[in-house]
Amino acid sequence: MKPLWLSLLAAASLASAQGYEMKSYLNLNGWQPAAYWCDTPGRVLAVTQPPQTTDNPQPVKLVQWTSANHTWQNYQLGPSDPGAGQLYTVLTPAGQPVSDSPGAFIHSSNIENVSDPAYRMTKVGEFKLPAGVFECRYQPQAAFMGATARHSITVWESGGKLTYRSSNRDGTAGVYLTGGTHKGDEYRWTKSGYAYALKLGDPGATLSVLRGGKVLSREAFQAYSVSIRK
Repeated sequence: MKPLWLSLLAAASLASAQGYEMKSYLNLNGWQPAAYWCDTPGRVLAVTQPPQTTDNPQPVKLVQWTSANHTWQNYQLGPSDPGAGQLYTVLTPAGQPVSDSPGAFIHSSNIENVSDPAYRMTKVGEFKLPAGVFECRYQPQAAFMGATARHSITVWESGGKLTYRSSNRDGTAGVYLTGGTHKGDEYRWTKSGYAYALKLGDPGATLSVLRGGKVLSREAFQAYSVSIRK
């Protein structure tokens, strides 16, 4: 009989191998990796991925979209202060010293985190900025989450089944679809003669609505995250 510790080790290794990798991107005059992003009813917020250096804090851009318009400022990211299940990462305007009582930070989770095979994405809870505190939309076990100027989009993929849900930027309900297909870099659903196609680039993402093969609308994402199996 295999010793218990070997069985537990094998189970842990299997869980790790079956984990997911989360990739996040933002569209600021072209696609680039995002360190964090946040979908709120009134705006979309994102922070660019800092350069791979050991400096702390690290230079980033803080991007904010309201509808289709965006602004950005140079900021510094870090350090991070871990708490019980929480992680607070400081945001400081470029050129200013890091304060012991920061006025801006990103609140994320170190429990609901893609590093744990039980979760597909890392939960970003809120952005605290001089303009206010912005709570971020989050859906457990999502395979895709993204924001356009008009919609918030979530896709779940489990056991070969695909579910799509959108909400309008004002928070009202959008479209709910099941029974989709996933082939290569495209997710697709059909309902009442309409086709909804979510296409991922490398990087990049667009959402199209078609009828009879004719494109009725096409939306580019401002920011998105995708979770893929390792």
